[in-house]
Amino acid sequence: MATSATLTTTHLSTFRNILDEWHQNRLKTTPTKGFLVPFEELQQSSKKDALKDVIVAFRTRPPLPNEAAEKFHAEPDAQDAAETVAAPVEFCSGITVTSAEPGVFFAHVPGMKWSGPTLTHKPYEADLALGPDVGNEEVYQRTVVASDMLSLALSGGVGCILAYGQTGSGKTYTMESVEHRVARDLFDQARMVGKHLILAQGGAEASDTEAGDIFEFNVTFLELLGKHATDLLESTEEVDAQGNPVRTAIAVREDKVGNVRPNLISSLIRTSEELEELINKALSHRRTSATLRNATSSRSHALLTISIKNKLLPYADEGQLILVDLAGSERHEDSKDHDKQRMEEARDNNKSLMNLKECVRAKAKMAAEDGFVHIPWRSNKLTMLLKPIFDIESRQPSRAMIIAHVSPHIQDSVHSTNTLSYAAPFKTIPPKPRGPAPYDAEDPRTWDHAKTVEWLTAQFTAKAMDSSQADYNVKERSAQLTGKKLKPLEPPAPGQLDLGVDIAKICPEGEGGKNLGMLYTAQFVQRCLEARVGEAMTVDKLKMVAMEVIGKLFYLILTAKSKKRNEIMKSRKKLVRDDAYGDAPRREEEYDGAEMLEARLFWGADRPQSVESMMKRFREHKAAEAAKEEVDDEGNPESKEKEEAV
Repeated sequence: MATSATLTTTHLSTFRNILDEWHQNRLKTTPTKGFLVPFEELQQSSKKDALKDVIVAFRTRPPLPNEAAEKFHAEPDAQDAAETVAAPVEFCSGITVTSAEPGVFFAHVPGMKWSGPTLTHKPYEADLALGPDVGNEEVYQRTVVASDMLSLALSGGVGCILAYGQTGSGKTYTMESVEHRVARDLFDQARMVGKHLILAQGGAEASDTEAGDIFEFNVTFLELLGKHATDLLESTEEVDAQGNPVRTAIAVREDKVGNVRPNLISSLIRTSEELEELINKALSHRRTSATLRNATSSRSHALLTISIKNKLLPYADEGQLILVDLAGSERHEDSKDHDKQRMEEARDNNKSLMNLKECVRAKAKMAAEDGFVHIPWRSNKLTMLLKPIFDIESRQPSRAMIIAHVSPHIQDSVHSTNTLSYAAPFKTIPPKPRGPAPYDAEDPRTWDHAKTVEWLTAQFTAKAMDSSQADYNVKERSAQLTGKKLKPLEPPAPGQLDLGVDIAKICPEGEGGKNLGMLYTAQFVQRCLEARVGEAMTVDKLKMVAMEVIGKLFYLILTAKSKKRNEIMKSRKKLVRDDAYGDAPRREEEYDGAEMLEARLFWGADRPQSVESMMKRFREHKAAEAAKEEVDDEGNPESKEKEEAV
C-alpha cells in the first residue's frame, strides 16, 4: 500500500537506504543511456521525428534549496520519529532517468507492509526523458526544434505543445521558456522559408525584410478556468475578493461552419520584441493562487495561439502554433484543505484533463492504426479549443508534443506515477511496414507513379483547356462587337497543349499519390513554381491552379478515409448485432407485413417466441390446408364439372 507524504518523510532514512541499494544493483547490469545526438551537435543534426503525430517527453526539475524541509514534515507521534523531527528533512529522489532517448523514467513509490517500509520501482517509457540536468534551451531544441514545429506552422500545418503535471512540478517554468524561445526564433525561420518561396517563383534573392513580410502573424492568449474562458490580453482594473482581475467571459462554441474561434483580441505582431512584450503582458494577467504544493500555482489553462498567414498563398489554410500550459493536477491530499472555490477549480481542471487524455490517446491510436478512431473533442471546452489537432476531417497536417512534468521528491512519487501513467500511453511506435494497399482509382494513397502522373496531367490539362476557352470567349465577344465571327475553337492535338508546368518535376520518379498527399500546401505550390515552363501561365495563375489541384487531391484522400470509416462503422454495428442476437440474427425483414400480421392473428397468444419458427410453422399449416383443399376438389365430380364449364 502506498504511503502518504508525511509517513514517507517519517521513514525517509529507510527509503534512502533501499534506493541506494537499487541504484548499485542497476548500474551493475544496465548503465544509464544518454541522448542519441549530443546537445552540441543537435543543431547540425537532420534527424526529425516527423512520422509521429504525437510525441511524448518526460521532465523532472532539480530540487529547490530547502524545498524538502519547508514542504514535508514527519509524524510527531511516530515511534521512530524522534531523530527525524530533530533533524531537517533532506531531499530524496523519487525519479530516476535510466534512458534519455528513448526515454525511460523509474518512479520509486514508497509503501508499507507488515514487515516494514517497502519501495516499488515502476518504469515508464516515452520518446524523450529530460532529467534535472537538462536546461531549458536543450528542452526547446529537443522538443520544438527537433519536431520541426516552426516549419510545420509556417507551411500551413498545426503544431501544439502541451505541458502537463502536478502543481509545482515546473510546467509554467518550462512553457514560459518555450514561449520566449519561439518568439526568438519564429521570425528568423519565417525569413528563411520566405526566401525559398520567392526563389521558387522565379524572383531575385530577397532581403530579410522582404522575406519576412511574406508572413502575417496574429496572436491570441486565452485563459480557461473550468468552463469559463477569458482574454488575457484584455486590460481591466476591476478585481474580485481574492485580488484576481475580473474580465469579460468569452464564449467557446462552434460556428455555423464548424470552426471554434472565440471572440478574442487578435494582435498583429511584426517582430520578436513585440511578441516577447505581448507574452509578458498576458502572463502577468494569469490567475494564480497559493496551494499546499505551490505558493503561486496556476489555477487555469493558458493557450497561446500564433496564427500564420502566407501572403503569397492567400487562399491556403493558415498555419497555427498552439502553446498550452495546463493547470496543475491535484490529489485529494493536496486539495483537502482548500475552500469551496478551490475545490471546484480542482474538480473542473481534473475533468478537463481527463477529457484531454481521451482525445490525445485516440489521436495517437489513429496514427498507429489504419482505420477510424473516434476522437471526442467536443466533450470539453479545452478540447474544443484544440480542435485543429483533433479534427479527423481537417486537411491540415498536425503534430502534438506532450511534456509531462513530475516532482523530483520521493514524497510526491504517488502523484508522479499518476502523471506518468496519464502520459505514457500517448507514446506510439510508427506503423509497421505493410505491403502495398490494393489499387483504388478513387484513393490517391494507392496510386503508383504512372497513375499519379496521369492524374496530374489530366488536372493541369483541364485547367489549361479552361484557360484557353476563357481567352477564346473574350476574343469572341470582341469580334462580335466589330461584326466579325471567329472560327470555332478546335481541341488541340494530343501533346500539343502547353500545360505551363513539367509534370515530371512535380512528381519525380519513385513518388506516388501518397507522397504528394503528405506535402503541405505551401510545399506543393513551391514545387509547381519550380516546375514552371514557358509563359502559358503567370506566376499568380499557377499558384491558384496549384492550390486547386492539391485541394482536390486532399479531398480525394479525405473522401477515401471517410469511406473506409463508414465501412468500419458498419462492420462494428454488425459485430454488436451478432453479439446481441447470436450467429443467426432475426430476419423479420424477409417476411411480408401482411403475411406477418396473418400469422400473428392465426397463432394468437400461443404463437412461438421465435419469429422464424412462427412463420415456418404458419407456412407449413397453410401448405397443408392448400393440399387438403386440392384433394377434396379432385374427389368431388360437381366441382370438376364446374371447372370444365368455366
